[in-house]
Amino acid sequence: MKQSLKHGTIYLIAAQVSFVLSGYATHIGLGRFLGPSDYGIYAVVISLMTMVNLILSTGIPQAVSKYVAHGEGNELYVKRTAQKLQFSFSLILFILYYSLADQLAIMLNDPGMAPYLRLSSLIVPAYALQALYVGYFNGLKEYGKQSLMVILYSTFKVVLILGLALTPFALYGAITGFIISSVAVLFLGFYFVHSADKRLRVSNNEHCMISAKTLLGFATPIVFYSVATNLIMSFDLFFVKAYLTDVDAGIYSAVSTISKVPFYIIAGIYGALFPAISSMSAHNDRSQITLQIIRSVKYSMLILVPSTLFIVLFSRQVLSFLFSHQYSAGSTALGVLTIGMGFFGLFSLFTTVINGSGQPRVSMLMSLFVLILDIVLNQLFIPLYGVVGAAMATCTACLLGLVVSFIYVYRKYNHSKEVSCFHAL
Repeated sequence: MKQSLKHGTIYLIAAQVSFVLSGYATHIGLGRFLGPSDYGIYAVVISLMTMVNLILSTGIPQAVSKYVAHGEGNELYVKRTAQKLQFSFSLILFILYYSLADQLAIMLNDPGMAPYLRLSSLIVPAYALQALYVGYFNGLKEYGKQSLMVILYSTFKVVLILGLALTPFALYGAITGFIISSVAVLFLGFYFVHSADKRLRVSNNEHCMISAKTLLGFATPIVFYSVATNLIMSFDLFFVKAYLTDVDAGIYSAVSTISKVPFYIIAGIYGALFPAISSMSAHNDRSQITLQIIRSVKYSMLILVPSTLFIVLFSRQVLSFLFSHQYSAGSTALGVLTIGMGFFGLFSLFTTVINGSGQPRVSMLMSLFVLILDIVLNQLFIPLYGVVGAAMATCTACLLGLVVSFIYVYRKYNHSKEVSCFHAL
């Protein structure tokens, strides 16, 4: 059953909260069970795998969400075409990542990481299809099913990762739990998709058909955008691992994990905003798009401002309470990076609007600009300021990205015809 944007936002924020809570329970538990050194290795392995998964969990799934949201009777055709593409690409990426594990480990100055990297690659096909079905339900505006998949994945993940980490296999167990949780939710996705397909019909109108070329045309810049934005949130950790010690990497991983709490909570807003903007753009409803942008910014700020202030003011206490006193040396970096993640959250909101309006290449270019700046600043700041330098680099890059994305969206939608919408709120 389709849900409104209001109800969809509530569902997706609830799912996002469960995702955040499970993620933090997992990281906090592993940080305590494994200690800074082994926890740093786990964080780097999972961050690398997340980047691989993003190639498949954002591009084609968001293309599916966009074209299914148009509601032209082509929902089944879009899903079936995307399913073939998604599975084929997931196998290619799995083979590449598995084969390059040794080279990646050497680049990170730790050849012993290779077995963990190879093990983590097993999640790729299952996670790719799971993400496709989440995008499918997002386009159908069946946010309840989309949210349930996310909530169950979050639950399985925290239980399995922590449970298997307590076995004698430790790191291997934690990574195995990460894999099994995705496979379990994929079976639920199969059931939901089969149920949804029964209610849909295949359009006989050839003009409504969406080709694989069209899907890839939209998905390709989205992939570059998504990988770039994830690298913005992760590259600082990779640089810390390469330039500093495993202990520093563990401390910075704890810092990075906590700093993203406000961002992950408001990400539910983007999940409901994307298909809404896509649908409105298809009907050229600019005034409604302007209204949705303003409301989304307001809701985001209501979450971002108090949560960011709390973490900044009590950074040392938060780190010590959640991860133990071994991580308290990262308190200054936590305050700086949390502000940076606030900037990044608003940058992501504006780029979601740009993607939904059918201009993913613009978002891609913006994210690449921020990423390149982040890389340069990390290389400059980390040797001088250590983990604080990594936080400073990401914060600065995200602030500039926010400024650029805001100016673009403001100029595109702040026309005289829509000005009344601003005053109406």
